[in-house]
Amino acid sequence: MKKIALITLSTLSLTACVTQQQADETMTKGCKAGIESLIAPKEIKEVKTTTYADKMEDGGMHRLITLGVVEKDGWLELDKEYSCLFAQEWGFFKSSHKGLVMQIRIDDSVYGKVDGKITGSIEDFMKITSSVNKAMHGVE
Repeated sequence: MKKIALITLSTLSLTACVTQQQADETMTKGCKAGIESLIAPKEIKEVKTTTYADKMEDGGMHRLITLGVVEKDGWLELDKEYSCLFAQEWGFFKSSHKGLVMQIRIDDSVYGKVDGKITGSIEDFMKITSSVNKAMHGVE
């Protein structure tokens, strides 16, 4: 019986754990892609700062990612700040992570879910989720 417990414990310790930092890096890629899908034909030339915070929203804890970027519009380059809000799901013993984009803030506009309802068009929300998921899962 002790051998089975030891083997089980050893197996669990060998299972790769996903850290919050790794999850944040993946969600940041998705956030950037989602923003770019909404601001096109403008583009993000450079991400200067990235901040992470937990935020209580719609009755649950979410992950807020804020990007300070240089946005390029033709010849014009502007400093901008955008944010993405993700719901997170963790596997058993943090063996896996899934981030689901809930909303993206661009200037004074919010795209995605607010109080359980989609703001903006359903097409924008589908474009956001598609772009975010492709970037987070390495699909170009």
